[in-house]
Amino acid sequence: MSFQSYGQNETLVSSIRNIIKDYPVESIFKEFLQNADDAGATQFHIIVDGRTHPTSSLINKKMKDWQGPAVLMFNNAKFKEPDFDSLMQIRVGGKQGDTTKIGKHGLGFNSCYHLTDVPSFVSGDKIAFLDPQEKFLSQRGIIGSIPQNGSHKDQLAPFKGIKDIDFRKGTLFRIPLRKEPSELSDTIFTIDQILELVKGIKSNFSNQFLFLRNIETIEISYLPCYPTGIFPQLQSLQMQSLWKATITGLDENVRRKRKCVENGATQIFQINIEIDNKGGHWVNMNKKQNDHWIIITGSQRNPDNPRLNKYVRQHRLCVSGGIAALLKSSAQSNFAGKMYSFLSLSDVTNLPVHLNGVWAQGSDRGKLLIESDDDSPDLDHLKLDWNRHILLDFLPKLYCKLLKEVIELRESNEIELNEHPVLKFWPFPPITKNYPKYIIEYGCKVLQQILQNEDNFQSINGDSFTDRMNNLFNLITREKTLELRDLLRNNWDEIKGQLCSEPDLKLLVRSLPIWPVISDPLRQDLEPPLKPASCGYILPKNTKHYRTKKNARIYLDAKEDLTRKILTGLDVQTQDVHEYTFEDVEFPNKSDYYYLDFLKDILDNYRIVQGLRDKRCFPSFTGKTKKIADLYDHENIVFRTVFSGIPDMFLDHTISECTRGSRTLSNIGFKDNINQDTFIKCVAKIEELQKKLNSPPDIRYRGFILVDHLYNNINDDAFKNLESSIITRIPFVPISKNLDKPYSLNYSRSQILDCFNNVILPDYKEVAWSQMSLIAEDVVPPLRVLNKYPSLGKPKTLNVIEHLRFLYETLRNNDEWKKDWTEIFKHNVYEVYNWLEKECSNDEDLNLTEYIHSYDPLFLNFNKDYDPFKSENWVSVRELVLNSEPSEEKYVNPSLAKYSTMLKRAGAREVKRPNIEIRVRIHDQSATNKIKSLNSLFDPRFSLNDATFIVNGERIMASRYMLAISSSIIINDTEHIEYVEPNSVRVLLRYLYGQNIDDAIKYYRDISPNINYTRVRESYIYDEDEYPVCDDDEFENHREDARDIFERYKDLLKLANNYRLDHLKELMEVRLSRSVTRLNVVQIKNFAETHNANQLKDYCNQFVLENNEL
Repeated sequence: MSFQSYGQNETLVSSIRNIIKDYPVESIFKEFLQNADDAGATQFHIIVDGRTHPTSSLINKKMKDWQGPAVLMFNNAKFKEPDFDSLMQIRVGGKQGDTTKIGKHGLGFNSCYHLTDVPSFVSGDKIAFLDPQEKFLSQRGIIGSIPQNGSHKDQLAPFKGIKDIDFRKGTLFRIPLRKEPSELSDTIFTIDQILELVKGIKSNFSNQFLFLRNIETIEISYLPCYPTGIFPQLQSLQMQSLWKATITGLDENVRRKRKCVENGATQIFQINIEIDNKGGHWVNMNKKQNDHWIIITGSQRNPDNPRLNKYVRQHRLCVSGGIAALLKSSAQSNFAGKMYSFLSLSDVTNLPVHLNGVWAQGSDRGKLLIESDDDSPDLDHLKLDWNRHILLDFLPKLYCKLLKEVIELRESNEIELNEHPVLKFWPFPPITKNYPKYIIEYGCKVLQQILQNEDNFQSINGDSFTDRMNNLFNLITREKTLELRDLLRNNWDEIKGQLCSEPDLKLLVRSLPIWPVISDPLRQDLEPPLKPASCGYILPKNTKHYRTKKNARIYLDAKEDLTRKILTGLDVQTQDVHEYTFEDVEFPNKSDYYYLDFLKDILDNYRIVQGLRDKRCFPSFTGKTKKIADLYDHENIVFRTVFSGIPDMFLDHTISECTRGSRTLSNIGFKDNINQDTFIKCVAKIEELQKKLNSPPDIRYRGFILVDHLYNNINDDAFKNLESSIITRIPFVPISKNLDKPYSLNYSRSQILDCFNNVILPDYKEVAWSQMSLIAEDVVPPLRVLNKYPSLGKPKTLNVIEHLRFLYETLRNNDEWKKDWTEIFKHNVYEVYNWLEKECSNDEDLNLTEYIHSYDPLFLNFNKDYDPFKSENWVSVRELVLNSEPSEEKYVNPSLAKYSTMLKRAGAREVKRPNIEIRVRIHDQSATNKIKSLNSLFDPRFSLNDATFIVNGERIMASRYMLAISSSIIINDTEHIEYVEPNSVRVLLRYLYGQNIDDAIKYYRDISPNINYTRVRESYIYDEDEYPVCDDDEFENHREDARDIFERYKDLLKLANNYRLDHLKELMEVRLSRSVTRLNVVQIKNFAETHNANQLKDYCNQFVLENNEL
């Protein structure tokens, strides 16, 4: 056999080591598959060869180590001359510029160095061996024709005798397994490890057909090594098929479409792949699977971007790609979409389809650069831009066309799909799977294409973009829709940047009906509708919600911060809570838990609270909603007691508790405190309850609570002007239903409560008990209340007079009262008089004639005896003249006369005093003569006493000096006086020495109370101002005192006139004028004339004129 030099002209050991670092070991099979497809092969067969071959006849003795187990890979396409050359050009593939070829870099073949140091292959009539280390062949490689003369037969043995492998019509690669580390690689694989490796790749190896252009069959087999001498006939013939995949039913039309790469052309075709899974290499399971695929491929001209075009030319790229969708599988599918560069890449999208493209990628076919988290200078932006162009601008159009085709096939019953194609091939990955973030943007681009191509999708036609969007989403499940929402949520930080630079994309995302509206809390069984961000609003963070009206705004659920962030980024408007509350919320007639939660939340908003003032939206204890002004606070003991048993009157405790301590609700009418209005409503309720046929058994206690509150809060503004308030006219005050004897004989009340205007305090029982109810003892107003409102519980004048009339007309004729209760009867009468007297004294405008006729015999004026039941002792005011003397007609008995103000206000006449002023000159005797001790001047042994008054035989010493300086009196050593009492002279001297005249008079009344006057003392007048009210016996004693004083005044007037003491004279005229009566007026007038008391005389004359009718 003749060989010529053959080897990779760029091969260096270090270069290969670096190359295989970029290729995972399992990529060997895909790289050889790709080369087979590029070669136009329709078959690709991987054989795990466990055999060991003879080593006697080899090309080089050093090759004996490579006669053991190997991996064989066969395809049914023979190498062409350029193929042999390109295989040797590392990093410069021979397929560059050929758009029909998949491989570009000339690196894929080198992946075999993971397993071997000396690969070899036969194709047609040629055989080649490669030795990059030049260790086993002494050169990098050799190539030549297959020897036909039997030389080096052991070297050729591994390629021969393999069933169904005819390398003369194809190419067979042999990759013997490395037994020890080398400079190329330290990795060593056993045959069992290789079997495990192919077992791992076969699960998805069938999918490698999808975007290949020629391969129709892929098979994996195992060629075992049997012990020497056993089944020698099988040693070279027996091969076990482990797995086989075949595209079945191909016709030339589909083959043509698979190969078509015309610019701008789009090809859609279907293929069926039959997969025969033989199981383990010792067990034949014969488990078959059939997969039905639809595939679209296409291309278009390169983008009009100068930078990208330069990049495209430099890297020999073109806009081309495809999409494969699994229509049906006989096996249970756990489909996970991947990215393809004709063969599958490591990028898993988890889409329902596989995406293929002519990507800008490294020679290792590693992870695609489609997204980047940084913008570092080392980033290959052109590669990124190209790949994004393929993914986001080109492939979505193919996706849309493929989907349209599937829809038409389904509608024409050419394919069988249980679910709508839009749902089955929804262009987004499941949220539960891992996916690259760029795939979300890709899905949005697909939706854009679908919605823009309305003519191509009749099932989503609509009058507007919104209609088409809604129709589209009606084709998918709610679960899918919510998954899309979650995808956006999980990738928002990446997506939002794209939205800023792509308004159309933002418009699309805003229009996606993927956002649940705020759920109806009353219909938890219903799933909330999904709406787009473009037509919705969100509520401020942490705002509670409730059911909205039928035509209200749409509110999207934004409870979660991320959702709120996204919706805000999508320009969703945050609605003002006030507008939401009053324009959109549907206030219920009966509250529920969710409504209470909502209401509590909005009560923190002052503006909203003010708007709720007149709205029937506040729940009572029964849940019924009412205006806040109609509800009371159950915590208030007054309200709780008064409205007990009426739950609709009370605000739900949940609401009252959350606002307790603030004025939030009370400012809009909530009755949480007692004021005048609420108190009136309470007492009115008590009145209403009392009128019912079956009033509450605790009605008295309810009244008690109200009265108690009134007393305890009497100083509150609520009870200002209480006496004139309606409060006093409504019956809510507990009363005494029965009195003790004798009052119980004529007092009985059927009601339990009465009003303040009709009740009296115990102090007034005797003056009005027949006309008014007696307040119960446990609700008698305390002193502080009465001090503020003295008329509370006090009878009116009319009531008292009617009671007096009752005493006269009813009790006076009652035999039992006559028999047993005379003193109490009389006491009642005088209590009435006493009360009326005080009232008349305190009220100048009180006119009793409005209540008492002049002929009403209502006045007990004892005459012949003291029996209060005799009609003769009862007189009318016409029969009474005040200030009359006992001997005079119509004399008023002292027991009645002491109520003179009452009598006068009732119309009784009186003896009048003339309105004549008796002038008394200003004179201060005490200032004239200041003496420390008056008693010394009356001492007979006092040295200054040098004169003597002899009065009716009694000697009285005096000082002429003192008399001279204190008055104009000039006397002799002895002065005789016969016309006055001695003490009258002593009073005069004390007055002249400086003592007050009244004190001087009183002094001699105290030391000598029984004065023996020698003259008749018939005329006097009883001065009511000087003597207090007393009984009849005491009254007679006072009359005697009055007579004494009257005579003293007359003596002093005589002395004043005699000694020309004008001031004293005028003073006595005043005093005597007060004693003028109808009986003595003439006598006093004559006395005045005798002693030159002209003013007193004039007074008497006027008295006669004014009382002439009496």
